[in-house]
Amino acid sequence: MLPLQIAFNNKLSNYTLNPFTTSLISFATGTIALLMYSLINFNKFNNSLTLAIKAPWYAWLGGLLGAFYIISTIIISPKIGLATFLAIVIGGQLLMSLVIDHFGIFGSAVKLIDIKKVIGILFVLTGIWLIKSK
Repeated sequence: MLPLQIAFNNKLSNYTLNPFTTSLISFATGTIALLMYSLINFNKFNNSLTLAIKAPWYAWLGGLLGAFYIISTIIISPKIGLATFLAIVIGGQLLMSLVIDHFGIFGSAVKLIDIKKVIGILFVLTGIWLIKSK
């Protein structure tokens, strides 16, 4: 679905001529859908909101990172191509995931980096290079 989301947002951006407006529309559409679902399941929604208030401050930053990501897809992917963009995104996600796992950041379970994971990342980086090369 991710390539479709990027393609849809890029198409919309051709009309808005503004990645921030496009991102706002994208988030608003998703927010409306989630609001409708939440109202249909109001008790679950209300209970989870009560629990969410207890979350640490950094747990609330996902929306900011999501906005940065969506804007990046709209600005960068048309310039470098969707496949190259997603290859870089996936590679970056895997690298950051290894760091988070290795150090147990944000309370995640510690999963130490080993030689197999290093080799796996090298394969991913090779794949990025192959996809990016002309």
